[in-house]
Amino acid sequence: MKIKKLALVAMSAILLTACTGTQKGEKKEDGSKKASSDTIRVSMFTEIDSLNPFTMTAGDTETIMDNVFDGLYDTDEKGELVPDLAESYKVSEDGKTYTFQLKKGVKFHNGKELKAEDVVWTYDQLAGITSKEPKNSKFSVVESVKALDDYTVEVGLKERFNGFIYLTLKPIMPKDYMDQDKNPVGTGPFKFVSYNPGEILKLERNEDYHRKDHIPSYKNLEIIKMKDVQTVIMALKSGEIDVSPKLSAEEKAQLEGSASFVQGPQNLVQVIGLNNKVKPFDDIRVRQAVNYAIDRDQIIKTVANGQATKLFSSFSPALPKFFNDLGELYPHDVEKAKALLKEAGYENGIDMNIVVPSNYKYHMDTAEVLESQLKEAGIRVTIEPIEFETWIPRCYKGRDFQATIIGFIGYMDPHQILQRYMSDNKSNYINYNNPEYDKVMKEAATSPDEEGQIKGYKAAQEIIAKDAGSVFIQDPDSITALRNGVEGLKLYPIQKMNLEDLKITN
Repeated sequence: MKIKKLALVAMSAILLTACTGTQKGEKKEDGSKKASSDTIRVSMFTEIDSLNPFTMTAGDTETIMDNVFDGLYDTDEKGELVPDLAESYKVSEDGKTYTFQLKKGVKFHNGKELKAEDVVWTYDQLAGITSKEPKNSKFSVVESVKALDDYTVEVGLKERFNGFIYLTLKPIMPKDYMDQDKNPVGTGPFKFVSYNPGEILKLERNEDYHRKDHIPSYKNLEIIKMKDVQTVIMALKSGEIDVSPKLSAEEKAQLEGSASFVQGPQNLVQVIGLNNKVKPFDDIRVRQAVNYAIDRDQIIKTVANGQATKLFSSFSPALPKFFNDLGELYPHDVEKAKALLKEAGYENGIDMNIVVPSNYKYHMDTAEVLESQLKEAGIRVTIEPIEFETWIPRCYKGRDFQATIIGFIGYMDPHQILQRYMSDNKSNYINYNNPEYDKVMKEAATSPDEEGQIKGYKAAQEIIAKDAGSVFIQDPDSITALRNGVEGLKLYPIQKMNLEDLKITN
């Protein structure tokens, strides 16, 4: 089971939890509910934006729904690609043709056997080959896809694109099945049962899961919509909740003695997105001023309790091979910020509206610290909290904002992380536009050797950083709490949770 992550997630607070097999739970003698060995409950702060892999956007949603779906390939704890629905693949010498050999005997949840036609149909839909309406812009590089036999698929690319292999983590769906919006069907470790929007998503164990050594040991997985982290913490302490991921360092401290922890860098970039087409952020000097005005060290100390990595570009050192260490590109310097604003014609400072997904306390806390810091440089901040469900269509898709705080999950493929800021990318929510950036990204994506790829992606990081395309703040540690008696969770360099491997020991 993989979590491949589409472009975005606002520093999610998906909270995995386990409770009784009944709705109310079985009372223990001390009055708390006793956890059941057949049900794990998951609470998440954001609404599931779609049950259909073709239309889901939020990373939180993918994290959950990837329990229902599989791709041709997956990733392991080291970030290496491992076979999933495919057994192997070959690449032509020119890098334009990929041939995949599928596993035999894999069943969809509706009983249909996975065949090459299902992969062909899924990729055709994603690339828009037949419909001319692609479901995913990343698949625009795909020119053709065909079944050579029932278990062999050939994908032809328009040009060499080194990042294509990472796209094989995308979910495969049964051919012509058109009810994914209401009754999703995949091949994953859990099957869809029901969904009540705003309340609960119910899944159950897939007894026929093709990865036999990863068939869940528990029967039911329930995802509950919640907003209050403190309520979840109390429930974990009382034994009602099994696992709480994406906790802050402060929340971790509250759970000491009641839980064990899985913690490490999560390959996530928290950013103050600056709309490059909206005044005053259409001026590079103003964007640079904001960068100089903030104190990243204080933000990390205050919001992350020191448990985060400081960033000056759109890339985390969690992927060291491709990371470009630019040093202290924008050291905290209030006077420098004031001088840049004056040079840009804003001697009396500027007004700055920051839209923040209110579902995420981490971002709200960051905004409050920023308000105080930016004030010293003459930048008057107004914080506008909105629900994440509103943030997606307004800010991410509609680009209707001046500034916003968000967190973007990472991928194993550097191209997927950095392509967001290419001028023609539909996900370029900040309206960043630099032909040189586009050029080096293109060169990296089509380079026949790794050296060329590394050179191009490092150059891209430097270009957008020096352009002050936005304000890149930090990569906070991922902290997941497991109540005493729950084990099996692993740490990955991307947002992924091996929920099928969890075990409740008491």
